[in-house]
Parts: sequence; C-alpha cells; structure tokens
Amino acid sequence: MIYYLPSIQNDKSGYEALAALAQEAKPLIGDELELDFSRCGFFAANMAAPLGAVLNAIESDFNTVGIVNVPDFIEIILRKNDFLKNYGYEPLEDSNQTTIPYRRIQLADSTRFEGFIKKHLRGKGIPSMTEGFGAVFKRKLYEVFENAVIHSRSEIGVCVCGQFFPNKQKLDITIADAGIGIRQNVRRHLNHPRLSSVAAITWAVEEGHSTKTGPHPGGLGLKFLKDFTLKNRGCIQIVSRMGFYEFANGVESCTKMAADLPGTVINIEINTGDSATYELAEEISPDDIF
Repeated sequence: MIYYLPSIQNDKSGYEALAALAQEAKPLIGDELELDFSRCGFFAANMAAPLGAVLNAIESDFNTVGIVNVPDFIEIILRKNDFLKNYGYEPLEDSNQTTIPYRRIQLADSTRFEGFIKKHLRGKGIPSMTEGFGAVFKRKLYEVFENAVIHSRSEIGVCVCGQFFPNKQKLDITIADAGIGIRQNVRRHLNHPRLSSVAAITWAVEEGHSTKTGPHPGGLGLKFLKDFTLKNRGCIQIVSRMGFYEFANGVESCTKMAADLPGTVINIEINTGDSATYELAEEISPDDIF
C-alpha cells in the first residue's frame, strides 16, 4: 500500500490527516506500507510523536513500513530529531539545538521521561522561571506523561517529541500513544458505553475528574499547566479517537474529528516570546516538591 502524506501542521487538520492514515492502514496485516512524503509541503517536527505512534501500531500487525520521497527541508529536521533514523536514514547533528528528540519509551521505562525532559528543555526558549516554579513545571509535564502511561495500556509504549520554532516564538512538546484512548477509559469509569469521544474528553479535563482509583487518584494532570498556558498565551491540545480538545487564549473547545485517531495525543505549546518571570505564589524549595 502506498499512502501520500499531506502537510502536517499543529492543528486539527494535521491530526485528522494522521487519523486518516491510521484508518487507511487498519486492514493491513503482514503487508507493506510505503509512506510517500512527495505531497507533504510542511511537517511540524513535534508531530513525529503521533506519526510514530500510528506507524508503530501499523508495524505491530506484522507490517513493514518504509518512508520515501521526503523533501530535503523536511528530511533534514526529521533526521535531526532522530525520527527518520528508525526508517534507515542517517541521523544529523542538531547544531541549532531546536529539537527535542523523538523517543519511543516503553511503559516499564517511564521514569526515563523526567530526566529526558530536564535535559532537552534547556536552550529552547522557555520563559524565565524561578527554581521552584521550574521544578514544579517539569514535574507537571512528567505527570501528564505518567498519566498517559497509566491510562493508555499501550503495548507499543509512548512516543515523545518536541520542536522549538524560534521564528514563530513557540515550543511544542508532544506525547502520543496508540492505546485504548480516553473514551474507553471514561466509558468504563462512568458505566456509559455510548459516550462520545468529545463528551469523554470534556469530562476528563474537568478539575477533580479521574478514572484512576486507589490511594493516589489523579486526572490528566493539567490544572497547573492550564493556569500557566493562560498567562503565557500558549496552547494545550488533546486528541483522542474522534475528539479534538484545545485550550488557547483562555478559551476551551472540544470538537469531533473527521477520522478516528487511535490512542491519545497531548501537545503543550509554550509561547517563547513571553518576557514574564514565573514564580510560585509562595516560593518553596524544589527539594520539597514530590
């Protein structure tokens, strides 16, 4: 099967294009997929995370995947962030330090993510933060990842990638899995077998809502990040199955997708043009943060 990938932006149409790829390839078992980039005029590098999750799911059905006809300017960035290394391309040094490399992290190795984020956020235009605020910020990113691990039940692990766009003054950090998705988790929790993806995501992002049980319940871990995003004029996107959620400029929206994207994607976009300094209301030592 040959699939021509269109341009992929950090927006609903970009996620719908990846969902369309997943649906087209769904019947393949023990077959071949040739992903052709010749019609792709732009590829937001952080979107390598959801693309990787889709391709990994396709490969898990004993299929082989090849990537061909990648335009030079796209090939360069996807070699710099190590995504194309998985498909036979030589990696390139990221001398400008704009990438957060593509990684596929198995659920059993989830503790690697915290160190990975701490290492690769340096030099990416993150607004000024006090030591305490910065420690909490990184911890909350880790909580989002941790919840993706806990809830996804993804046999292929979780894919992570990011990209600093200096000219656009933004940094995107993207976490993706090809697991069961938010809808199935919420349906089970609420005993509501016909709940839509949009309704499930809308429920899941409400503060205090969680499908996690036990002594340490927790939801998507977004409250702190939403407060930061509001002040920073950034953006949070959550995409799962047929639902697309976005929080930007203080406005929340959740709409139906044109195609079904397996699993869940969380994208956090930081406005790197923000000149504010962020600190906790009562600054505490990062050693006190757990």
